[in-house]
Amino acid sequence: MKKYKTVVSGVILTVLLGACAANGASNGQGNLPDIFQDAGGKVDVLPSSTFGEYLAGREALREQEASVALDYFEDALEKGSTDAVLVGMALQAALAKGDIDRAVALAPQALAGNEENSAASLVLAIDALARDDFTVAGDYLAQTGDNGFNVLLKPLLMSWVRLALEGADAAFDELDALDRYNGFEALKEYQSALLADVSGNTVLADQKYSEALAGPSGRTARLVQSYGAFLDRTGRRDMIGPLFDAYLDQSPMSPIIQAEHDKLAAGQPLDPVVTDARSGAAEALYSAASIIGQERAIGVAATYIHFALRLEPGLPMARMLLAETAEDRGNWQEAFDLYSSVHPESPYGRNAEIRAAWAAYKLGREEEARARLEAVAAADPDNIEALVVLADVSRDSKAWAQAADEYGRAIDRIDVLEPRHWSLFYARGVAYEQSRQWPLAEKDLIRSLELRPDHPQVLNYLAYSWVDRNENLDRAREMLIKAVSLRPRDGYIVDSLGWLYYRLGEYDNAVIQLEKAVSLEAADPTITDHLADAYWRVGRREEARYQWQRALWLEPTADQIPVIEDKLKHGLRDAPKAEK
Repeated sequence: MKKYKTVVSGVILTVLLGACAANGASNGQGNLPDIFQDAGGKVDVLPSSTFGEYLAGREALREQEASVALDYFEDALEKGSTDAVLVGMALQAALAKGDIDRAVALAPQALAGNEENSAASLVLAIDALARDDFTVAGDYLAQTGDNGFNVLLKPLLMSWVRLALEGADAAFDELDALDRYNGFEALKEYQSALLADVSGNTVLADQKYSEALAGPSGRTARLVQSYGAFLDRTGRRDMIGPLFDAYLDQSPMSPIIQAEHDKLAAGQPLDPVVTDARSGAAEALYSAASIIGQERAIGVAATYIHFALRLEPGLPMARMLLAETAEDRGNWQEAFDLYSSVHPESPYGRNAEIRAAWAAYKLGREEEARARLEAVAAADPDNIEALVVLADVSRDSKAWAQAADEYGRAIDRIDVLEPRHWSLFYARGVAYEQSRQWPLAEKDLIRSLELRPDHPQVLNYLAYSWVDRNENLDRAREMLIKAVSLRPRDGYIVDSLGWLYYRLGEYDNAVIQLEKAVSLEAADPTITDHLADAYWRVGRREEARYQWQRALWLEPTADQIPVIEDKLKHGLRDAPKAEK
């Protein structure tokens, strides 16, 4: 089955900072706050309005309505409650909302009710860092638990505290705690280089930057930017151009390295990424948020970004990442506002305007989105990103012919085609196929494969299209077998191979593959319909009828419904092909 889609992931927004969930100990009555029990420990048979506000706040928080939840908890607190659970929930809501001022105000009260509340200790540590009070920050960090995401964040922040108080050696000792866990090597290398740089030890910084660039962190734009600025400050400006050129060869769309490259060409000095312990802690928070966001812990990542902005309000890439987390939660108005807050002259300004246009489209303002994208494209004749997103708008709204034209406008701006451009020809090929312009679609899909041979997604779409048209079946078989070998757990690709066998009359093989496909994509009506057809051909009639019925339950498209209903009623009317 050919599938071209934009994946929008959704997660329940829950702030999991260390032992935050432990901010109210069990009291033997289903963890109800103490204010809802009488002196004898029994639940109040006449619950007050405060109890209702508490429950409403919890439900709002569960539904990702952090602002609403905080209002309910605040109302309950204003009525005189000091219950630890209620205060802890209010703190959680404030963090989920990104209201760090309110979280700072709630944290002492939360700690008074539960001294093991890691979230409260972390909030107060961040507040102390913002005031450059490193002694207090270290004390509060020491109180945070060594569990959850604290295993990453605590050593990072403590290393900058100890740099400020004791020096580089003590800071490196703190970072060694990251060695106990897999996956943190690149972050440790980057932070070590920054710590050495800020410490003023040029020889040590040179060593740490070299180690970081040789390791997995060498592929990160922030490290390359930091090292470029370090080379500038140490009188080695001639080494910066090759450094930036090498990075841009691999990542030509990097806005920050391109901006630094332009500053270098103009003879301007390069500003350091980190200048002191506070900005180093902000960079650590941003880095931690980037890693945690990749693990789909969107709520935690967003909170860490808010912490970073508390320390360094002018971090544009932090606002970009925060906007991306809003997109991941489907909060398009918040994403639009955050993208709009990025200064147009920032290295991220153009990308922010493009993403703001997409957010406007998702908010139902398509005309505005198109105008914004056309303006970006007109302002920079070399820019293709705005035109690609413009085409994505058309694709998302099923205006396939228009999408094909807009992808074409983007392709026409490319002077030299590179392997990374395969996706543009693939996207235009899909748009052509969906708008029933098959010759043009086939040409683009083949060109996409030439740029990126054996890409499973392209192999699948082109081969499935051939199968559907009963063309080039032998070549389609080879391509689909290859695609399945590359992505054996992709239900759509496995379905394509099964459907090829069906078209060839190899019904037993079709059943084997289509059963696998349904096990991988159980909620897809088209794959389920394919399996039903194959069952019918091998004489498993009752199973076929069940699968057709299930396909109807899975909400197929309007044009599929009458076809499936007819098969459910009459079975397959045409004679099966002779199996080869």
